[in-house]
Amino acid sequence: DSLSDIDEISTGLSFAIFLDKDKSRVWGTGSNLYWQQCAGTSGIPFQSVREIKIEGGGDIIHIETSRESSYFLFDDGKARSCGRNDEGQLGNGDFINSESQKNPIVNVNVREDIKRIGSGPSSQSVFFISAEDVWAAGLNDRHQLGIDEIGSKEMPVEVEFECEVYIDYVSSSGSHTVADGFYIDDCHL
Repeated sequence: DSLSDIDEISTGLSFAIFLDKDKSRVWGTGSNLYWQQCAGTSGIPFQSVREIKIEGGGDIIHIETSRESSYFLFDDGKARSCGRNDEGQLGNGDFINSESQKNPIVNVNVREDIKRIGSGPSSQSVFFISAEDVWAAGLNDRHQLGIDEIGSKEMPVEVEFECEVYIDYVSSSGSHTVADGFYIDDCHL
């Protein structure tokens, strides 16, 4: 198989994953120290591109990576994750890294169907965007999650906005977060 039909690429600190949406197939290369490519290699990096098997709720429609974690969005609106979880960034309710889990691929705990996932290559935070809300998990030592309190969150928490907004994309780094979208009402006009 070739990688000629890749629709999405996402890069973490020293690894990358690739998605072919038509075939719902994922490949990865690079570091796998925290099992961020969802397969155990005892910390040995993938020296070449290899397929990653992700079982879940149907076809994978979107991928995202953060510093040392990976996220997979399925066509049923559910997400799964794997990799480093020292700040709760896998969004599954604990702080246990994938290499320490019996099953390294975990379910993300969001009550709504997810339409997009946002993070960034130096980030230990992640954002799950639904039709009406944004949910965040992970590192929050500088208010990166957009919530009123400091402290990492292992369960996704809802990000509250001053006005009704529609968010398309979120990108984060180790120290800040930006969101792209628009206001639905006229509270800022």
